[in-house]
Amino acid sequence: MAGYFDGDGNIATSDISNRPFKVSLSLIFTDQSIEQIANIRDFLLRRGIKTSNILKTSKGTANIVAVSQFESVKKALIRMLPFLYKKANEARAALDYYEGKTTGNDMLAVFREEVEAGRRERHNRRIILDIPYTIIEGNDIMKKHRSDRFRDAFGRFRSKVTPEDFERIREEHFEQGKQLTDLISKYTQYSKETIRRVLGRDRGYVGVKGIGHVDTTDTTIRDPRLAQNS
Repeated sequence: MAGYFDGDGNIATSDISNRPFKVSLSLIFTDQSIEQIANIRDFLLRRGIKTSNILKTSKGTANIVAVSQFESVKKALIRMLPFLYKKANEARAALDYYEGKTTGNDMLAVFREEVEAGRRERHNRRIILDIPYTIIEGNDIMKKHRSDRFRDAFGRFRSKVTPEDFERIREEHFEQGKQLTDLISKYTQYSKETIRRVLGRDRGYVGVKGIGHVDTTDTTIRDPRLAQNS
């Protein structure tokens, strides 16, 4: 398989403009014979390496199968690396990046060197990748950004109830049996969606003032300070 990859394989980088903190890699195997590419896919799958279905190239002249799942890329590179020749340098650089040893820019610099040496095909990129982070650092930054975006969106678009109203609404519904329509009529300062969230319906969370994002799926919770929150 390493010999095949040396001749008809490629390590592709993903141009993902909304993910500027990490590089996604795919190992691409190409062949005009669908029977041959099917054998390659079967060979990889039987060794626990996840692959795509058999696909066509953009021009439709050949068949490809891709390995893109993170752990599968690592596993395939580790197993092929001792036997690679032409693509050994870029495979080692890709593996170092996926193991958190180097930054994305370090890996991309090796790829550019391989292009200049004639061992890697030149690809014109619409987006210039600049990844001065290791994959571990990139993942941490992305998690923080997702958390910040969620918190900002939650603050802007999700009504926040007071702890007192949270307790009263849940008590009146779960203990006194008041219906949703009754609660909507009584607590006019909140939308129907907000009250449904207080009762654990729809997405099952609500913003409580002074406490934050509270999980409302537990119907026994009356005091929001005792509920799971973040």
